[in-house]
Amino acid sequence: MKYLAQLFFIGGFCLATVGAAGFSDPIEPNAMLMFGVGLALCLAGGILLRRAAHAEAHQKAADGLSEEGLAGAIAGIEQEVRTLLAEADTLDQHGLCKSIDAILQGSFFDVGSRNEDYMRVLGNATYTRYWDGFAVAERLLARSWSMAADGACEEARAELPGVLSNIARAGASP
Repeated sequence: MKYLAQLFFIGGFCLATVGAAGFSDPIEPNAMLMFGVGLALCLAGGILLRRAAHAEAHQKAADGLSEEGLAGAIAGIEQEVRTLLAEADTLDQHGLCKSIDAILQGSFFDVGSRNEDYMRVLGNATYTRYWDGFAVAERLLARSWSMAADGACEEARAELPGVLSNIARAGASP
């Protein structure tokens, strides 16, 4: 359906453009007809494209991009961060980097790489409620990794409570 809609839209645009070119002095005999049919095809193509986008968004919601799915994923990340926070004092520089990297490249990446899909499916208001805390937590965790990689493990550990509070804030979204 999407390709048919694109074909209608592009074909209608071309036809309307050719028809509009005929509005010279004197007006070409079929210019008004071509222009009208082209506009109608553009409109039909636009409506079909919008319906196709909505159908795709609903399919993605069925594939786990629902609000419940996002809340569950954030709850899982929160648990991983709690575990990291509990064991952070026992980890050396390389262990801390490895543990943080596992979370960043695992759960955070899985959720973060689908941010545009979540925005499209959930809508801006719902998406923003979750993403505000999620994005801050992700940035703080990346900052903590950077500090640990530079050998500043105490500073890296000091960032982790902020990561936990922000991911908990994201998970507390109604």
